[in-house]
Amino acid sequence: MKQKTKILLENTFLMREGEQSTEMYILLSGKLSVLKRKGNAEKRIGEIGPGEIVGEMSFLDQAPRSASVRALEISEILIIPRSQFLTTLDSFPNWYKSIYNTILDRLRKTTSKIKV
Repeated sequence: MKQKTKILLENTFLMREGEQSTEMYILLSGKLSVLKRKGNAEKRIGEIGPGEIVGEMSFLDQAPRSASVRALEISEILIIPRSQFLTTLDSFPNWYKSIYNTILDRLRKTTSKIKV
């Protein structure tokens, strides 16, 4: 299966906090900013660089996106669709899925405690 990529122009949002997810991404080039809403404003809480995964939490647990992500410069991303991921995950043993779910749950709980 051919891997699909996408180019984001500077200041373009890849995702918005609260949206549902059907894809996660790997940043191939460029730089992304991670933003959390506080009232009507958004505060920068992190930065994503080449080689890093983006949007993995909501992709994995199907909860709404916990943050927004915007391109700081022209950026290229690799798109990983949920269907492709689930096909691969189905080939792993059940104990692996248990570890995956435990880590994901702990990460989601930790992320929910971030204050901006």
